[in-house]
Amino acid sequence: MTANIKMMTVPPQVAEAFGEAKRLTVMERLALAKLLLESVLVSELSEEADWSARGLEAFQKDWDNAEDAIYDNWRDQYGVPAR
Repeated sequence: MTANIKMMTVPPQVAEAFGEAKRLTVMERLALAKLLLESVLVSELSEEADWSARGLEAFQKDWDNAEDAIYDNWRDQYGVPAR
């Protein structure tokens, strides 16, 4: 599988790290792979959560404003009885 990866196409520090990783046992390499994958996923999930939080904040500001406050009590405004 690694024969398909050309070390010339990756940055030198990645090639060096890969060379060092080849000396590890299979279990050590699996642990390293897991840590590397988690470091990418956690970063992406954190960034996604940040964008989501920003979107919710913007939505809340737009939704909860003085102009629209009259509609917060829409049943009274339009004479609709509570269920």
